[in-house]
Amino acid sequence: MGALCPIGANMSYQGKLLVAHPMLNDFFHRAVILIYQDDQNGTAGLVLNKPTRITVEEVITQKGIPYSGREHVYKGGPVNEHAIIMLHEDNWYASNTTQIGKGLAITSDDVMMQKLAMDNGPTAWRMCMGISGWHPGQLQKEINSRYGWLTCEADDSIVFAKDGERQWNLALQLCANQKIDSYF
Repeated sequence: MGALCPIGANMSYQGKLLVAHPMLNDFFHRAVILIYQDDQNGTAGLVLNKPTRITVEEVITQKGIPYSGREHVYKGGPVNEHAIIMLHEDNWYASNTTQIGKGLAITSDDVMMQKLAMDNGPTAWRMCMGISGWHPGQLQKEINSRYGWLTCEADDSIVFAKDGERQWNLALQLCANQKIDSYF
């Protein structure tokens, strides 16, 4: 099937969305993933649409920092499940913030938690536990497989505003629209 929104062979998927093909039936069933790293070492991303029952308050208070927000932590992926990473708009930063694409950044440190507790957080953000990762070349093989991944440019209205099945449906529609637009 290949990518619905093709990207050149030498281009990076960093900052792009991966949208699970409707026939993909593993951990990533109906997943929407934002890729934050794609280089010679492999590819890493965060599942955006699978909220857990764990709250951000639970994660932050475990660090001894008082916080009373009601946000849920999302299941970022099956690798390194104890890693806490915050995806957010790139106009906010903590001590180890990394820019990853158009208007997006990631942060993973205690400073981000302290800033959130002081009500000094980004306008749009999502905290994830775990990451999704691929060895060099593995993701491209999956994209090229019959029931692999669809790819498209990230859109803020999908990245932060929705989750669950609704987010997957909108991301799937975005991939289709971007593919059609590429012909005109």
